Amino acid sequence: MLRLVLIALLFSISTAVHAAPAIDWRVDHPFRYFIETRDFDMQREAMADVMAANGGALSATAVSDLERSLNDPRWLREWYSQDSTLYANPRSAGRPERGWAHHINRRRATCWDSRQQWHASCRSDSFGASLRTDYVRPQRHTVILSLTEPPSGQCKWQAARAIFIDGSALVATAEKPCAADVETRIPFEPDVPEAQRGVAVTVQLPDGTNVSHEPIWVRDRLVVGMGDSYSSGEGNPDTPVEIDRFSRRAGLNISYLYDPDTQAIRSNAAYSLPVRYQNGPAGWLDRKCHRSAYSYHLRTALEIALSDVKHSAVTFLGFACSGAELTEGFLFPYAGVETVEPSYFTAGGRLRRNMPQVDRLMVELCSDDLMRRLPRRTISLDQPVTAPNGRPVRSVSLLDCPSGKFLRPVDLLIVSIGGNDIGFTPLIVDTLTKTRPPYANLNTEIRARAQGNDLIRLAARLTKAHGIDRAQERAQELPARFAALRKALAPIPIVKGDAGKPNIVLTAFPKVEFNENGRLCGESDPRERLEGFNVGGVLSIDVPELRLVSRFANEVLYPATRDAARAGNWYFVDAHREPFAKHGICAQKRDANGNVSAAENLMLPYYHFASPVNRWSDFEPFAENRETGFNRLRDTRAYAPRERWFRTLNDICLFVQYKANGSPPPTGQWGLLDLIEACLGGPFHPTAEGHAHIADAVFNTARQILKLPAPNVADLRSGL
Repeated sequence: MLRLVLIALLFSISTAVHAAPAIDWRVDHPFRYFIETRDFDMQREAMADVMAANGGALSATAVSDLERSLNDPRWLREWYSQDSTLYANPRSAGRPERGWAHHINRRRATCWDSRQQWHASCRSDSFGASLRTDYVRPQRHTVILSLTEPPSGQCKWQAARAIFIDGSALVATAEKPCAADVETRIPFEPDVPEAQRGVAVTVQLPDGTNVSHEPIWVRDRLVVGMGDSYSSGEGNPDTPVEIDRFSRRAGLNISYLYDPDTQAIRSNAAYSLPVRYQNGPAGWLDRKCHRSAYSYHLRTALEIALSDVKHSAVTFLGFACSGAELTEGFLFPYAGVETVEPSYFTAGGRLRRNMPQVDRLMVELCSDDLMRRLPRRTISLDQPVTAPNGRPVRSVSLLDCPSGKFLRPVDLLIVSIGGNDIGFTPLIVDTLTKTRPPYANLNTEIRARAQGNDLIRLAARLTKAHGIDRAQERAQELPARFAALRKALAPIPIVKGDAGKPNIVLTAFPKVEFNENGRLCGESDPRERLEGFNVGGVLSIDVPELRLVSRFANEVLYPATRDAARAGNWYFVDAHREPFAKHGICAQKRDANGNVSAAENLMLPYYHFASPVNRWSDFEPFAENRETGFNRLRDTRAYAPRERWFRTLNDICLFVQYKANGSPPPTGQWGLLDLIEACLGGPFHPTAEGHAHIADAVFNTARQILKLPAPNVADLRSGL
């Protein structure tokens, strides 16, 4: 019996060693939004590491697990070391502490052209004569053919159509070493039934044996993101600002810190608060919209691409813009959240820069060049909506693509909208300015009054704040605004799945107002009213007002967006809301000794006199390049993991610093008002980690809608 077993074992080993060659293939460029395939390879390698650590399985938190891996500077530094051309200067401007998206942004290596204000100019996967429509509807995909168990010698490849590269032409035959990869261009034919797509391939081995493969074709999924600041990536620039290490600004010589003994704000003399180095702005995919690669729209599209890296591709169109509303931004022109000089844009970019998002999508999807004739369609609304000029309107004029002229259907549309329609920012300003912060002593109060804190707070309330009553009024118009959006989207071809349900996902807003225990910020711990908002000693959370805002968000805004999804027969994603309930704006994690890391610290550091040299307290607000001796308590990275998944005002001071209109003065001339204004754009928005958790929820829904296969580690690492 044992002898028979050994013979069978030897036979199986021999069979495995001498397995017959077979044709294998993979897509060379699975995520077409990244111009450099190597940038997507970084995502693949990190995802493979994450899955390998999870026993090879894909977890429900795959995107957030991936985010933590990618933004570990030690992992990034090892990856960067493999390609000094794409990932240059790891010890200076390109250092990994600035986040995984920094190098991609530095090279402008995505298919969004911010100067031209569209994706259409991207030459991803182009070969031969390029067309304006090549990004949205590629003529071909680059596919790499190979042989498993290849014999030695030359192999002769033959295809049913011309797919092999011969100089500047495509031919139907090629001869290569059997062990070599063979690069091809496979036609993309979305209008052809799946059973008729693709190109059959045969290879003749040196011994005359023919090996064939069924027709090869690439499933290219078009994913579109439309939305507001909660989906643009607001607060999470691709390249965070650099803080001046040795800042000394006469106009910023008072720091306000939380004093645990008095549970109030105490002033300290300072040389300066953090200001950006050489007045250099943060880097964004699109600066006027504060759109970044950390957006959960893009992260969801990336994860879809990672699900089937060998045999499919993803084309991504991202239009989300901070500050957008269903009216101004989606249906009416919108200038964006940050002013960009007109000279920055090309001639075409100037025409498109304020274009509403529905028109932007129409321009990119239409085979006709709509920018030449600007054909219009008029949508009659069932109920009036308030236009940006404050007047009610019963119709909307948008660009029109003629019937039969769409390049392809949208496979998945992800939408996040509604918060600005009810006045999200004015509600936050109202909550932060309703009561002045308590002062620890008379000296602090005198300093605060002398610098005009009361006037600053009053001016903010008069010009930028409104209460719950006004939000309730605006919320009454949400059903009409969503109905207008449904009509605007009606002509756009969007794939429908089960029971005719369109592949449109509307995402709920996450819970922002709770601490690490799920309690309302400031309700049980006074520090939560003050920490995170201490710039200038002007702001504090008014707990009764925050309680009203919380009730409104959960009992009015949340049901309104859920009902809007139901009315359109859309998918509604809200699985992320409960996890966020213990990772709100004031959540913190302390170690056993009560210490909090620099990343968790909610107070703004300051530069001051000390012996023997001046120094920063409570932490240094810049990312050191640390090869050894990594100290978690001194980890100051913009994208370090945190207990809170939201940006505070102080985060914005440290990582964003921008002025909505015009340019800030040279930082050497900054006064307190300049710093406060530069820190106002972006608080109460998800961090990159928060976006990844939202992407977890959206991807888990998209996986069902698109019937995605489960990825595996071997495929993720294939071809790396």
